Amino acid sequence: MAPGKKGFDRLVYASKNFLNTPVAWLFCNVTGTGMHGHVRVEKSTLTHTVPIPDPLLPYSPINHISNPEVARSTRISLPHLKPALQSIGPGDREDLESFSAELYEWISLVRLGSPRIHPEDNIDPFLSRYEVPGAKHQGKLRTISWRGFLPPAWSRGVLVDVIAALPSKTWFSFSTTTFTRGVASNNSDCTILRPPDSQGEYLMWEIKSHE
Repeated sequence: MAPGKKGFDRLVYASKNFLNTPVAWLFCNVTGTGMHGHVRVEKSTLTHTVPIPDPLLPYSPINHISNPEVARSTRISLPHLKPALQSIGPGDREDLESFSAELYEWISLVRLGSPRIHPEDNIDPFLSRYEVPGAKHQGKLRTISWRGFLPPAWSRGVLVDVIAALPSKTWFSFSTTTFTRGVASNNSDCTILRPPDSQGEYLMWEIKSHE
């Protein structure tokens, strides 16, 4: 924006007539390396530099630290986490898509903490007819989640550490989701699943919000 330009004049007009009340702003500094601030998850550490003095100090900023939320282990109904070999052939795309859609729905319910995945769930079928696909096994599951401004480099580092820390026979799921745009939950999502006994094999879902 430069004085005399149409966009600048519009900004001045908006500031005088509409943006004339206090507005909350969100800032995230993800550049550089330093020890003035950090986000840490066990071995994964992302550090970022904050200028000294902090230019936001005159505006009384409220600082928030994104700490992990660890849900205790709960017993859940487990679906088939690995596609059948016959469903990944060139002529069986429909079976693979159906398996992937059902598995992604189950992972989404896990992330939401939905009681639909619990073996003792007895909700009225009039309200929900969901059933865990192919649920023949039960197991314990623990979820760890962060909320806040988390840069892609930090998320990538956590994923690398998870892959390195867990035995190859262990399955896990890793998801990242953007902030919601508007009231219609219009956001983007990326979910990665390593099936059990599948070292080097992964499933990935990429959900893109409408531009």
